[in-house]
Amino acid sequence: MIKRNIILLAIFVLIAGCGQKKQQSSAPNEEDGLSQYLAIKDALVKTNAKETQRLAKTFLATNTNPKLNSVLEEIAATTNVDKQRLAFEKLSEEMYTIVKSDGATTLLYKQYCPMAFNNKGAFWLATEKEINNPYFGNLMLHCGSVQETISQ
Repeated sequence: MIKRNIILLAIFVLIAGCGQKKQQSSAPNEEDGLSQYLAIKDALVKTNAKETQRLAKTFLATNTNPKLNSVLEEIAATTNVDKQRLAFEKLSEEMYTIVKSDGATTLLYKQYCPMAFNNKGAFWLATEKEINNPYFGNLMLHCGSVQETISQ
């Protein structure tokens, strides 16, 4: 009887341990973060502040990189598209640093608009070569150029 209980306990511990490991491996990876970043960019291209806010909240909930938290909170906290675009500039800088240090999982383009933020200029990352400007949306959709191609 005692031997049977010990065996059952050992099986229970093994099963419980496997369950925890599975949860850890289902954490979002950097490719997921890049996909969420690109979705936010696309919402800003469309000047859709509510969608941008929703996407930032989703990204924040699944984000595993603490460096992104404060800027995602800024975007998620407002439906003011101008404030979202200012925060997106910071998000783009952080994502660029991550992609450059960890390597790109897909072909990316670093795109730049010299007129963003009163001619201060700002960049963003995109998977397409065609310029679709998240800082101006429809006002100046194609303003900008490709500054860098980031290969896999």
